[in-house]
Amino acid sequence: MKKLLSIILAAVLLLSSAAALADPITIDGTANRKIKIHEAGLNPSADEMIAQNISPTTGRNLVELAAEVPEEFSGMAATGYYQPIMVQISNAGGGANVNSKGQPLTAPINLQYADVVYEACQANSKTGGSLTRLTAVFSDIVPDYVGFVRSTRLTHCRLRQEWNSAFVTSGYSAADVPGEWKELINPNMEDKKNDYDSYMNPYSTSVGSETKPGLIYVQNYSSKFYTKYMFHMTGISDGNDHVYQLANILSGVYPKYYTFDKNSKEYKYYAPHNHTWKFTDEVPAGGDDAEVIYIQYGHEEKTDSRLEYDAASNTYYRYVWNGKQDVLYRVQQLYSPEIKKKNVNGSMLPMVFYQDRVFGDPITFSNVIVQGITMNWRGSERPDPELVGTGNADYFMGGKHYKGVWKRKDNDSRTVFYGEDGNEIELQRGKTLIILMDYNSKGRQVQYDTAAQQ
Repeated sequence: MKKLLSIILAAVLLLSSAAALADPITIDGTANRKIKIHEAGLNPSADEMIAQNISPTTGRNLVELAAEVPEEFSGMAATGYYQPIMVQISNAGGGANVNSKGQPLTAPINLQYADVVYEACQANSKTGGSLTRLTAVFSDIVPDYVGFVRSTRLTHCRLRQEWNSAFVTSGYSAADVPGEWKELINPNMEDKKNDYDSYMNPYSTSVGSETKPGLIYVQNYSSKFYTKYMFHMTGISDGNDHVYQLANILSGVYPKYYTFDKNSKEYKYYAPHNHTWKFTDEVPAGGDDAEVIYIQYGHEEKTDSRLEYDAASNTYYRYVWNGKQDVLYRVQQLYSPEIKKKNVNGSMLPMVFYQDRVFGDPITFSNVIVQGITMNWRGSERPDPELVGTGNADYFMGGKHYKGVWKRKDNDSRTVFYGEDGNEIELQRGKTLIILMDYNSKGRQVQYDTAAQQ
């Protein structure tokens, strides 16, 4: 009998070990999920949600949020106006590289305040590139400084059009943003179709006055009102050194569109789109365990990430590779930043000086959405994603994985995320990471597991 019990116990232990060592589950991002969509209409508007003290972008209580707004910050929790602002953020070195003094080189500044963060590749993996760029949407709380601001790709133009938000970037090139950008900004501005500069920044460059909202902000074509809030940071020798005073930039955008007649052409140009989501305090039923998510972009380990679920906070923490090991993804904190001008190659540039800088708060997400997309490439190198139409979507909430699909009718419509039942999915209250995963490109995959691999 004892021998039989020993055999049974050994078998149980063997099975447990095998389960623990089982390979992570790989998402089939291109399979036909045959989900019948029950078309969602518009959710309550941002103003309606604000009237109920609910954030349109995070579902959080606005009274509680207002108490968290630091001095010199802005945002809806401070002003009561809904005016999301979208920023292009560098992910160079995976945001975890350090200099010889151990200081963080390109870790993002104040990204932890973003309500929504998109991540997508900006280079073609077929030629060895897998560097990603982050697109952050700030609304609840808008920080004083944000960085490191980088340039625009077509991906970001299409995301901006979905929100109709103010837009912050450190420029663009004709190869990255071709003429199609014009149609994505203001297709009705017939009188400016031959004026590319004005089209790029129709209400800031062409008017050049802080009395008009700056719907689109581009460094190369910004009015003087905005350039005074753009800086370079010392200690960085490459293009990842642009730091902007975001709260001050936002002050030139809101709340001026509220003064327009809601039926007017101007209001339609300026007002953010109805981009509210549904939120719940309950973890959705069903799903399978997913305490760890592995995101792989292709050829560069430093661009891959791992997200681990923390039950105490009901959020996923992000980890990245720093060249030696996986490390917690943290923002950069500057001590005693001060603005001065410095002579750089014969030009006096406005610079941010600091006494010290260190890794600060970790970035966590209550919702992780993997949006399966088709990526085309212009000239084999420039991303040209299909963000209108339908595709598969996978949701990670509360340590669980749920299957679904997404649908976006046109450039001016929001992307609606649906669950397996075909209804719009309800998100957890808090911040959301949306990964635009081009499964059709070489080397891209997403896996998940019940626990971290030992």
